[in-house]
Amino acid sequence: MHPSLAALVALQALDTAADHARKRLAELPAAEQEITATIAADAAEVTRLKAEIKANHDQRRELEKAVAAVDTRLARFEDHKAAIKTNQEYTALLHEIATAKTEKDGVEEKILVLMEAADTLAGQAKAAEGALAKATREGDERRKALTAEGAAQHRELERLTGERKGEAAGLPAALLAKYDQLLKGRRGLAVAAMTGEICTACHVRLRPHVTQQIRRNEDIVQCESCQRILYFAGPTL
Repeated sequence: MHPSLAALVALQALDTAADHARKRLAELPAAEQEITATIAADAAEVTRLKAEIKANHDQRRELEKAVAAVDTRLARFEDHKAAIKTNQEYTALLHEIATAKTEKDGVEEKILVLMEAADTLAGQAKAAEGALAKATREGDERRKALTAEGAAQHRELERLTGERKGEAAGLPAALLAKYDQLLKGRRGLAVAAMTGEICTACHVRLRPHVTQQIRRNEDIVQCESCQRILYFAGPTL
């Protein structure tokens, strides 16, 4: 293979690897934001459940006060029995007592419903706290891994940049400029292999005499369709 063509192939491999490293580095902040969002969602769920538990507790306290108020009324009714003088007054008192007991039964039923709901909420809160603890633990581990990966990608970029300078130094300035122009204009792919008679970049079939020239790997040949520099990866002619 012609030295300049070999250098271009190596340069493309380095630039492709560097592009992958840069893309991965660009993805890392989003990955970390996803971790933060997951933990925040779990924390919000814990907060919501705790608020519901408190509201449930407050409602029960108010209902318990209502039961105590009814008990006070019932005790007062019992005290009034001794002062009753007529059957009509006694009947009216019994009606008041029955009404108060019915009211008390209704309130106590509400308390029981709230107590059952409280048990359910307590179980949900415990599960949510467990999920939050797990997400936090796994999130911390994932953040450490992302930090390590980021450092590794930066080191890889430094290595690739150094190797690129070495490969680029051996190329004629005009050829390097052409390569860089193609790299920029062709979405990071300036050099492509020919497979059979096809440019693997644009998938256009090449003319026979062009394929023969590419197979020798002795010249800088560009695809007539996409203008990328082509080389033949198989045995040369």
